[in-house]
Amino acid sequence: MPKKKELLEKLFRKPYPRNFTVKELDSLMSKCDCTKFQGGRGSGIGYVHNKTKRILQFDGPHPGKELYKYQIEKTKVFII
Repeated sequence: MPKKKELLEKLFRKPYPRNFTVKELDSLMSKCDCTKFQGGRGSGIGYVHNKTKRILQFDGPHPGKELYKYQIEKTKVFII
């Protein structure tokens, strides 16, 4: 499993990574002290930061597992 630093470098890479998966996002969020939850509708996923209670939430990518550009941008804003 990649380390937090490696995942952050991949996430913030330019141009944006087209192969950042939900599994990698789960790992990164876990390393950033966030807990995953099922968000709203069936394909929704979300993360809550355990200390600040801030929430990152969006529909999961489908049919593939790679995040869309808007999801990557939203994740970057959340992490910053």
